[in-house]
Amino acid sequence: QKILLHWQKLGQFRKNHPSVGAGIHEQITKKPYVFSRSFTKGNYTDQVVIGLELNHGIKEIPVGNIFKNGTKVKEAYSGKAYTVADGKVILDTYFDIVLIEKN
Repeated sequence: QKILLHWQKLGQFRKNHPSVGAGIHEQITKKPYVFSRSFTKGNYTDQVVIGLELNHGIKEIPVGNIFKNGTKVKEAYSGKAYTVADGKVILDTYFDIVLIEKN
């Protein structure tokens, strides 16, 4: 069940964000590995920040130039909402992956 839920969350995030499959990849930090994906077509823009192989618990995730300070974001893997401050999002989740989208 845990594995199924994991793949369902990833699949739903990919479905909701064309930037994941068709966007431009930009590394934000190497360790931990945090990157953004951006996609623009006409008037449509989609941007996300993803972090992989993170520690469990509290983590600081830099968002590069994807989300401005004060932007309300959602961490789609846990479902929790946060606000960008000082160019980063401070999250407290058990998971070792973060999927950040505009809320």
